[in-house]
Amino acid sequence: MNQDKPVDVTSTARNPLTKSLLYHLRNLDADAIDDQFDGVRDDLFEVLRKRRLLPSCVDVAIDLHEWRFYGSAETDHVLITYPDQRTTRTYCFATLYIVAPGTRFTLAVLPLEENGFRAKREAVRTLLETAQKYVSLRHVYLDRGFYQVHVVAELEQLGVDYIVRARPSKGMKDRLSADAETVVDDYLMQRKRKPTASVAVTVFAVPHRSKENEHVWFVTNREIAPDAARAYAAAFRRRWGIETSYRQIGDFLPRTSSPTFSVRLFYFLFTVALYNLWVLANVLVTGGTIPGKPPLSTKIFREFVLPTDYG
Repeated sequence: MNQDKPVDVTSTARNPLTKSLLYHLRNLDADAIDDQFDGVRDDLFEVLRKRRLLPSCVDVAIDLHEWRFYGSAETDHVLITYPDQRTTRTYCFATLYIVAPGTRFTLAVLPLEENGFRAKREAVRTLLETAQKYVSLRHVYLDRGFYQVHVVAELEQLGVDYIVRARPSKGMKDRLSADAETVVDDYLMQRKRKPTASVAVTVFAVPHRSKENEHVWFVTNREIAPDAARAYAAAFRRRWGIETSYRQIGDFLPRTSSPTFSVRLFYFLFTVALYNLWVLANVLVTGGTIPGKPPLSTKIFREFVLPTDYG
């Protein structure tokens, strides 16, 4: 098998049902697919509300999930990005997760149609507005992919508390004295080229946990005392439960070479729905107190919900 080009798990040569499935998926409208999975999410949160298993106020994190693509760069919704897995082409989905342990549900998914701050700014607004229909937001965490002045200005306009991992500029680094362990200071993010934008934030930095003489930088709209900078950085690190979530979502994501966006969108949203059901199953089994290692692994869960191997 050519490892550079993933293929459909459900082979049309071995299962004629697959050919019929792909035919119908190719002809589905993207909005219709979104509506289907919005209904799945509504049912999920109805169960959580009835059983009082959802925290009243949650931290959430927004990140980008790339699904690498090996076909033409002219394909609909395919973006050009950094090289990885022998390609620079990818489908990209902005996702919003609950960060709280044991309830890392995916609240919203939005495919990006282009690179750049405009697409990310709109994605942030749409994801947060969707999330607020289901939960009250406490803090919003965003990684460096969203460190852009227009995105931060959008967060300010939405009135949410945020922490964004920053790419340190020279102006930031100049605030770090030779013997300083942490930095907390006022900072003006700005873009002088059109479209111009500026936003006043607090910048803070803490020592890197594993790299000597390096710091990790953030911007926020919260008031932070110098002795609290490490605590806020630790809170941000908790968002990396998302990375575990991404790996677990990958346990459900089918491999496909289909260049059709509706197929990719359906597969990704179906995968997110399965992931959410897996989290829900663990929540129900434990009564909402999931330990560090969930009692139901993704492997066991797949045995129950995906008993038929069409490959």
